[in-house]
Amino acid sequence: MAKKKVIKKIKTEDNQLKAVKVDKRVEREEQKKKEEEARKQAEAKKEVDAFDLDEVPEGEEELSEIEQEIAEAEEAEFEEEIQEERFYVVPLAKKGFERAPRWKASKKAIKVLQEFLTRHMKPEGPVYISPELNERIWENGIKHPPRKVRVRVTKSVDGIVRAYLA
Repeated sequence: MAKKKVIKKIKTEDNQLKAVKVDKRVEREEQKKKEEEARKQAEAKKEVDAFDLDEVPEGEEELSEIEQEIAEAEEAEFEEEIQEERFYVVPLAKKGFERAPRWKASKKAIKVLQEFLTRHMKPEGPVYISPELNERIWENGIKHPPRKVRVRVTKSVDGIVRAYLA
């Protein structure tokens, strides 16, 4: 195939119009390069995820003394609230996802975990599962959760039960 050439009018340094033959492929490549540079600049300006603790934005100052004292007091309060702490190895497969359809296995495993914790810890409020534990159950996808999970369970004075990966 013959290359298509386009005549393009370009202003020169003398502010005079000049007709130039331009290859369309070259034009497309230049356009792609500009788009690529714009995309790279956009990635560089991306916002820092609020939940990603590894990346700290530059320019932020450390906490003041008062803020540090408040944070320490909150941590101490949380530690005082814990009434009971236990470790369990929860058998998720025994009555759980083996009887569920394959495409619902991880969902069923989460429900079995919550039922197990409700039965053993007798909560007065809801049962919370930590994000790490949830990710551990879901890490092999919806069809293949782990058969058992070791968890650390805490019960607060308010009767709220929280489960963490042990």
